[in-house]
Amino acid sequence: MCYYLPYKSNRKNTGFLVSVILGIIITWSLIGELDFLVIFIWPVIFAFQIIFITYWAFRLFGKRKLGTIFSSILTIGFILIVMQPWITDWTFSKKDARKILSWHHIELKKDFKILKNESGGFSDYSHTFILKISDSDFNSISNQIRQSKSFKRIFSDLQKDYPEAGYKVYDTINFETDRFLKREYYTKTSKEDGTFHFIITLLKKEKQLEYFGINE
Repeated sequence: MCYYLPYKSNRKNTGFLVSVILGIIITWSLIGELDFLVIFIWPVIFAFQIIFITYWAFRLFGKRKLGTIFSSILTIGFILIVMQPWITDWTFSKKDARKILSWHHIELKKDFKILKNESGGFSDYSHTFILKISDSDFNSISNQIRQSKSFKRIFSDLQKDYPEAGYKVYDTINFETDRFLKREYYTKTSKEDGTFHFIITLLKKEKQLEYFGINE
């Protein structure tokens, strides 16, 4: 169709050039077993073909302006889909951070600053953010960790002895070092983003809260 539609619209060279380029990329990825191209390039090729065919189909029937409008709408939609992870990170707010932490029964009563926020992944999905929190909230969460039933103890050498949560028994690990306090656990029920393995760290000197959730 990428060749036929331009050809019928008296643009044979355009159809030929596009078809040859797409054919080479697809054939190369199949023969060379290039998984990278299949995962990342094929969706782009598919989107391009839809946009290209839409434009030339309208043009073939003398509706060039409509073809431009619809292909532009499709192009913008595709760009928004590709940019969605970055858009989500850019629009991440304090309200979102509070909502996520409340899911883990952690409440921030004072104001805080978002230092970092990232989400996404190819073979898996993860979400992490770092907050600069108040002294009172830091102390409150620290006490919550220390007073929990699953609190282990203060570890002095993590290279020799590092506690880890078990994904099969869904246990919770709470422990402390001279630099940080940490809570790690798995849940049977995933969050809305699909994550079920969580690590929440409080850095003592920096008074920062680091959140990490992943779906593995």
